[in-house]
Amino acid sequence: MEAVKTAELSKVYRGKEAVEALKEVNFSVAKGELFTLLGQNGAGKTTFLRIISTQLLPTAGKASVLGYDILTQPEQVRRYISIVPQDIATYGNFTPWEYAYYFSMLRGMATSKARDAAERALRAVELWDLRNRPCATLSGGEKKRAIIASALSSDAEVYMLDEPTSGLDAVARRNVWAVLREMVEEGKTILLTTHIMEEAEMVSDRLAIIHKGSVVAEGSPEQIKKMTKEKFRVVVEGDLKALGLSGNGNHVARFGNKNVFYIKDEDEAVELGPFFLIFSKASLSMPNDSPIMKTKNPREASNRNPTAELSKTAPRLLFV
Repeated sequence: MEAVKTAELSKVYRGKEAVEALKEVNFSVAKGELFTLLGQNGAGKTTFLRIISTQLLPTAGKASVLGYDILTQPEQVRRYISIVPQDIATYGNFTPWEYAYYFSMLRGMATSKARDAAERALRAVELWDLRNRPCATLSGGEKKRAIIASALSSDAEVYMLDEPTSGLDAVARRNVWAVLREMVEEGKTILLTTHIMEEAEMVSDRLAIIHKGSVVAEGSPEQIKKMTKEKFRVVVEGDLKALGLSGNGNHVARFGNKNVFYIKDEDEAVELGPFFLIFSKASLSMPNDSPIMKTKNPREASNRNPTAELSKTAPRLLFV
């Protein structure tokens, strides 16, 4: 039995203009896996999660959680799920302990079990030392962790987390990742949404990429990466016009004075690097075993100075 399954799931928001938020979404989440829905803002991730968690009715299609239909059996679905919404405010006079402990009690958990679950959840998100402080005195990231702790302590079968690490610093984010993986190892199922590719790669067993309401790719992180056409990235800092260089048919993204070349072919990436080295007198910031460091021009390789001064207009190759 799949933990989550959808069939032709669609959602259209009616108004002055109809907005098709989901377009015939089909995928399933196996029990005991962490499945991530990855997409940019406005892709339909939150709409999908709200439908699956019985908060929003679909326009068409079907969906089930642990075999229970979200339309005809919503009460049964809610017994087995725990949700962390994307945007949620905390009660200022509640403490992290009260969030984790009382919310578990409200789900019918025995007192002793609720205490143990609350302590474990608060320690997992590193809020144990702040457990008795009112949420009004906590930082934004600490408040978010209190909400996550309340969900983690519920001992649900399926967790639905809508961008749970948004607003968290790097250390807190990685701690949450570790907790999620531990939960999966214990047999829990997690459906996660994120727009952060690193997060999807680090925590997911499988993932689906959603774009403008449609699932455009699905598979393991390794399978998804193999679908990528551009395998190499070269970042050049400075004015490319000084060299008369264009994108040469490659995808180029510009961020201020940085130009990011996305390149499909390894040979082209290797050839592109020495071109910049020879004509720009640039320094490198890359490992010695990088393909670009293995230039076909030994003389230029021996003349590189990683601490060389650069002019304001000289392009600089940063990495591949």
